Amino acid sequence: MKTRLVFPILILSLLFSFHAAANIVFYADFEPGSKDAKPNADVNNVKNYKPENAGTIWADGDFNGGKIGGKGAMAQTAEGCGISGNTPLPGVDDFTDGIIQVVFSFGDDDSFGVQFRRKGDDKGYLVVFGYNETSKVILGDLADGCCPSGQCLDQCGCENGGKEILGVDHGLGGGLTQDNSVPYFGRVEVKGNNVKVWYMELAEVKDLFADSSTLGNPVLESDEAAYKSAGAVGVWHESWGNGRIDSILVTSAAGFDVDVKNKLTTMWGEIKTTY
Repeated sequence: MKTRLVFPILILSLLFSFHAAANIVFYADFEPGSKDAKPNADVNNVKNYKPENAGTIWADGDFNGGKIGGKGAMAQTAEGCGISGNTPLPGVDDFTDGIIQVVFSFGDDDSFGVQFRRKGDDKGYLVVFGYNETSKVILGDLADGCCPSGQCLDQCGCENGGKEILGVDHGLGGGLTQDNSVPYFGRVEVKGNNVKVWYMELAEVKDLFADSSTLGNPVLESDEAAYKSAGAVGVWHESWGNGRIDSILVTSAAGFDVDVKNKLTTMWGEIKTTY
């Protein structure tokens, strides 16, 4: 009886694990020899990231990510508003709902962000993780001009100019380090019209793959993402000299299906208790 019960539980455990993993459609950790990259190791090759603005120059970089952030990264090596803009993630061009998550650090005072549901220059959305120069998390609509390639946020009226959908103080304070010594975590969760954004120091995050409920309240939430056609996901920056990007994650649905680690731990606990 014991053997007959344990075997089905093992099968169910594997199914839970597979189902959760299947939700991750893109993961780049920029670590040499990584086996975690999805859909394949090509996503860790910086040469496969083609910026829309030729002034943006991506290169291999090191990262102070600690245990969960790793040591490899993609670094942006140019500077100036004229080199600002979006870089599509290779192969991620049909995103509608899901999670976009990035670990990053700052080498100057300017902003980093992500774009999603992008179809050309005027369809899609931008989420900005501000820093010293822009002390906000911002949600902008490309249709409103937030923000054309080659322009900083203040130049396109999407910082305090009123074009942005919403801007909320990031809560990190001022006078933040600009030497890439502090890694940060940003998550954007999209479902229909709803957009939630979390932004915090990486040190506050225990598990990069945990459900959003473990992150506390989002810094920004909006129900104004009315344009819901599938489109590309990209990483965006404004004059972001020497910034670092790591652990880029995209899922195909708004959330992880299950927290695999907790699920398996609970199952084995029940098995041990019962048998």
